Amino acid sequence: MKHVLVIAGSDPSGGAGVKAVLTTLKDFGVPALFAITALTAQNEQKVLQIHPTPVDVLTQQLSAACEGKEIGACKIGMVAERANVRALVWFLGFKKFPHVVIDPILHSSSGAPLLEKKAFSFFRNQLLPLATVVTPNLPEASNFVGSRIYNEATQKEAAKKIYEEVHALREGRFPQKPLAIIIKGGHHDKEATDILYDGKDFEIFRAAKIPGRSPRGTGCRFSSAIAAGLARGEPLREAVQRAKAYLIAYIQHP
Repeated sequence: MKHVLVIAGSDPSGGAGVKAVLTTLKDFGVPALFAITALTAQNEQKVLQIHPTPVDVLTQQLSAACEGKEIGACKIGMVAERANVRALVWFLGFKKFPHVVIDPILHSSSGAPLLEKKAFSFFRNQLLPLATVVTPNLPEASNFVGSRIYNEATQKEAAKKIYEEVHALREGRFPQKPLAIIIKGGHHDKEATDILYDGKDFEIFRAAKIPGRSPRGTGCRFSSAIAAGLARGEPLREAVQRAKAYLIAYIQHP
C-alpha cells in the first residue's frame, strides 16, 4: 500500500499537529511517514514556544522517511519558518509526488502565529504552486485574498481567486498537475459549508454545525483524511466526502 508522507509540527497536547494526522491516517488504514518541522509548547489555551527544526535536520528526516518507500500523497501542515519553506520547495520539486495536500496553517486555534511573517510571501509564491490540493479555512482564505469571507458567494469568489493565483504561479513549472482549492467553512455561524473549486466547477459539501463542540485539530484531520483517500486512489470528490464524514464523526465524539 502507498504511504502518506506527513510534514507538520508537533503539539504536546495531542490536539493537533503530527499526532492528530497520524491518528487520522491510522483510522483510514493508510501507512504514514513523517517529518517534524517544529517543536511547539502549546495547548488549547495558548502557544508558549515554537522551535523550528533546523533545515539540515528537516531534510535528513525527509530523506530517511522516504527511502525505499512508495508515496501516494504528501500532506503539509505547519511549516513555521522561511528556511524550512525553502527546504520543502526544493524537496517537492525534486520528488514530484502525485498528490500534495497543503493545509496552510498560519495561526493556532488560540490565535498565535505559526508561520513567521517574513515567510508568508515565499510560502504563497513558491510552496503553494507545488500543491495539488490546498485547504484553507475561512480566516486563512481571507488572508490570501485580502477580504473577509462572510457567505457562500464570497467563499466561491475566494476559491476561484486563490485557484487562479496559484495556477498562474505554476506557469511553465507544473502545467500537467491537477489543482483544487477547498475552502473550509467551519467558521460559518450555522452551517459548515466546504467549497471545492477545480478550475472548472464548484462542489459544495454541507453539514450542520454541531452545537457546543469545537475541538482543535479539525483542519489537520480533514486535510489528512483527504490525503489518505488520494493515496488509496480515490477521486478527489470522493476523498473529500469521506473526509467530511470522518470529521463530523470526530467532532461528535472527539
